[in-house]
Amino acid sequence: MSALDPTAAPLPDEARPGKAPRPAPAPRSWPERLRSAAMRLALTTLAGLMLAAIVHIVTILLIPVLSQRDAAHAYRNLGSEGHAEIVPPAGNASGLPPLQEADPNAVTAICGYDLSAGPMRVVAHIGTLPLGLTLHRQGGGVIYAITDRAAIRGVLEFLVMTEAQYDERVANDEEGETSRELRVVSDTAQGLIVARVLAKRPSDRADAEALATGIQCGMAN
Repeated sequence: MSALDPTAAPLPDEARPGKAPRPAPAPRSWPERLRSAAMRLALTTLAGLMLAAIVHIVTILLIPVLSQRDAAHAYRNLGSEGHAEIVPPAGNASGLPPLQEADPNAVTAICGYDLSAGPMRVVAHIGTLPLGLTLHRQGGGVIYAITDRAAIRGVLEFLVMTEAQYDERVANDEEGETSRELRVVSDTAQGLIVARVLAKRPSDRADAEALATGIQCGMAN
C-alpha cells in the first residue's frame, strides 16, 4: 500500500510523527467531588420544596370546592322544620345527591345541625322496626352511633353540643346531682344526624318512613 494511498485509514494522533500522546485527565480531588455532590443534593432538595409548595397551594385553593361536596354540606338544610327528612332518590327535583351505598331495604332520614346557636336535642320514639342513629361530623367521619336497644321507656333522647357548650352545661348542673341526659360532643359545629330504619318487608316501607320522619331534632332548652 502506497503512503499516498487515499483510501488508507488516518493514523491516530498518538501514532503520527511528531505528535505527543494526549495526557490522561487528572482525577478530581475529594473537595471537588464533595462540592459536586453537595450541589446535586441542593438542587434535588430545592426541586422537592418547590413541588411541595405547589401541592400545598393547590390544596388550599381546592378546600372551598371540596367542602361543598361533602354530605354535611349537601344535606345541611334537611331537618330545618324540626324533624328528620327522608333523603330523596337520585334525579330528584331538589338536586340533592343520592346516598352512597344506600341500603335498598332501609329508609334513611337526616337532620342537619348547626351548633353555633346552641345545642340540639334529638328525640326518637322507637317502634317495631329496627332503628339506628349516627352522628356525622362535617368533612366526614362518624362521631357517635346508637340503636333502639338503648331506648328508655321506648324513647331515644340525647343532646348534641360543642366542647364549650358541654363545659357550660356541666357548670350549670346542680352540685352533687348527676345529670341523666345523654350528651354527645361534636368536634365540628356543623354535621348530620342520620336515622336508618330497616323495612323487613316491602309492606313495612310506610311504617319505616313514618318512624324515620318522626324523629325530632331542634334546639335544646
